[in-house]
Amino acid sequence: MDHEAAPLAREAPRPQAAPLPAPARRSWPQRLRAAAARLTMTTLAGLMLAAIVHIATVLLIPTLSQRDAARAYRQFGAEGHAQLVQLTGNAEGTPSLQEADPNAATAVCGYDLTAGPIRVAARTGALPLGITLQRQGGGVIYAITDRAAIRGVLEFLVMTEAQYDERVANDEEGETSRELRVVSDTTRGLIVARVLAKRPSDRGDAEALATGVQCGLAN
Repeated sequence: MDHEAAPLAREAPRPQAAPLPAPARRSWPQRLRAAAARLTMTTLAGLMLAAIVHIATVLLIPTLSQRDAARAYRQFGAEGHAQLVQLTGNAEGTPSLQEADPNAATAVCGYDLTAGPIRVAARTGALPLGITLQRQGGGVIYAITDRAAIRGVLEFLVMTEAQYDERVANDEEGETSRELRVVSDTTRGLIVARVLAKRPSDRGDAEALATGVQCGLAN
């Protein structure tokens, strides 16, 4: 017996998902406020990093100052004349001077003005000679070349401001002193003499001229 076909069950229609709302567009004031917030956060992060670097640098100053050239070479010249410095530093572990010229002989005197002014005197020769005064901590105070020599001698005094005023006060009235006086803003520093060796064969003469620079207490 044929049975009537049962009607096929129909699936209930699934509810359709509601469409997602379109992202709301920010107004210009909102965009400006967001940009300002990002800029503020970036600036604060940069300031914090700069503060950290500054604090670390301050803490390292005592260590770095011990490596200052004026401290490393301040014992040089104790015998009254400049002492030769090697291009890569001396055997004692002292550093090489900045702007070292491989074609020049370099000699230094460390000075300490607490005991009084220092007199620097150098005889000139056929090779170019230059002398610089460098403060402790770095920086050139004064520079002079052999072109300023008088009768083949280059001479000047190094002193503090107070020593300069005292020396001027002791000058005889109406008489202008002819000595060259250089005021140092630090009591300690370096007198650096450089003599250019024009040829390799001039090296010995250049070293002799550089180490011949005298540096001792002035009368």
